[in-house]
Order: sequence, then structure tokens, then C-alpha cells
Amino acid sequence: MKQNLSTVAQRRPSLIVWLLMLAGIFGSIAYSRPLSAQEKSFLWKVSKEGKSIYLLGSIHYLKKENFPLRKPILDALASSKRLVLEIDLNNTPAGSAQRATLEKAVYHDGSTLEQNVEPDVFKLASRRATELGIDPQVLKPMKPWFVALTMMAIKFQQLGLDANVGVDRYLAERAKASGKPTSGLETLEFQLTLLDQLPKRDQEMMLRETVTELDLLDKNIDQIVQSWLKGESASLEALLMAGMKEYPDLHQKIILDRNRRWLPKIEQIIGQGGGAMVVVGAAHLVGKDGVVEMLKNHGYELEQQ
Repeated sequence: MKQNLSTVAQRRPSLIVWLLMLAGIFGSIAYSRPLSAQEKSFLWKVSKEGKSIYLLGSIHYLKKENFPLRKPILDALASSKRLVLEIDLNNTPAGSAQRATLEKAVYHDGSTLEQNVEPDVFKLASRRATELGIDPQVLKPMKPWFVALTMMAIKFQQLGLDANVGVDRYLAERAKASGKPTSGLETLEFQLTLLDQLPKRDQEMMLRETVTELDLLDKNIDQIVQSWLKGESASLEALLMAGMKEYPDLHQKIILDRNRRWLPKIEQIIGQGGGAMVVVGAAHLVGKDGVVEMLKNHGYELEQQ
């Protein structure tokens, strides 16, 4: 059954999910399995001078049976006065988000996807679209980054994964239900612009990698989930960053630059008294340039939960 442009747009994941896709974070997490004495969650308590926050590395695609989340995560939210996400999901209306996305996701100068990628990439993208149930004609006005994002979203749905029940959305809904205020470290407009302004070669690379590696998601998920589930930062870093080494400019823009922009905002939250839970993609917490190490270097005490 073929899908039109409107249907495809409605099925797109949030843009922050695409940023995490670039780092390789997806997962079907067996949250119901109890933690052993040695295992941790991908959650840290960040403290300094009697003020503290919780910092969680998130997964954006899950299955419904993965809920409720583990107790340390739910306890951290319950004890926090507010929730801070990458973007404020509770104050980003779906309708306006879709309109803003489509404004940047399609060409407005009459050009087409076929004119902006190599012939082999367009041919493979068209074939993949057919396999996923998308009419290849729908792809013509779309930019490469949005085609890649859309294909990933549909493939994930076929694997039983859903962004609507991901960690961020779940915690945002719980915060709203309990009357906790929510906010974002950045805006949807920023994320859209970040993707849309990537050089043409980087956008084509995203699409090439997506249509080439789509069938390997199951294997990648299994490897990454085990490290995430056990809170193993080193092994997760190796899995997430391996692919990014080939694209240092993209890694800089998607991960490192955003980490540096977030650091003073997180420090400000702590300085104002703490009492918050900050949730960002797990790829932003690993490595020497991750937010965890950056906070340690700024004199904060971090205790993994």
C-alpha cells in the first residue's frame, strides 16, 4: 500500500531522534528485568555545593511492553521539580511542528532529490521506498536528510519500535500529568535548521548510509541495547562513535558543538538550585567530550545511579 507525502510526514520521528540515529542509538529495552548489584542505569546524579540535578541519557524509540521505565529513572523524575528535555515536547504543538518540518524538508526552487544526489543513491532510495511501501514519486521534492529520516521511521515501525512511546515522550507526559513544568535546551527550529544547513555532501551521505544499512538495524540494536541497559559507558561509546569517526565534520556539528552549547545551560540549572531532571540523547553523554566528562572537568561530582 503506497503512502502520500502527508502520511509520510505524519509518520516522521522527532528530529532529535534523527540526530541520535546518526550516533546509532535505538533500542528495545527490557526494562522489566531487575538490575543486578553491578548494573547501573544510564542516569547520573550531578552535584556541587549542595545543589544537584539528575542527568539521563535517553533512548527515543521503544516498544510499549518496555514500560514502565526502571525505578531509578522514575524515582529521579518524581523527586525533581521540573523536567528539561532537548526540546520541550509539552509545548511544541504537533501541527506547527509538522508545518515547520515540511517547510524545510522539501525543495521550494523546483529542484528534486534526483538532481541533488548521485544516480546510484537515488536509484537505491527509490528501491528502498518501494520496499517500505512508499511511492517513489513522493520522494522527488524531498531533501536527502528528510528522506533518510522518513525511511528510518518506517523501518523502525516495522521492527515494532515507536517514537511515541520513547523515553523522552514518556517522561514528558508523566511530568505534565503531575504538574511539573518542562522546558528545552534548544528549539525545534534550531534542530530543523541544523539539519537543513548541513552541506549537500553530508545530506547525501546520510541518505546513502541509511538506504545501504537499513537491513542491519536489528543487529545494531542488539549490540547497543546491552551496553545501554547495563550503563556501560565505555562500550556504548565504542559502538556509537565508531561510525562518526569517518565523518568528523558531522560529528562536530551534531554532537560536540551541541554538547558545548548545553553545558552552560545545565550549569545554570544547577546554580539556580538544581532540583531538575535533564534528559538528552545518550550519545551526548559518552566520551571525553561528552556532557558527563565536561561536568566533571568543571568540578561537579557525578554518581551513576
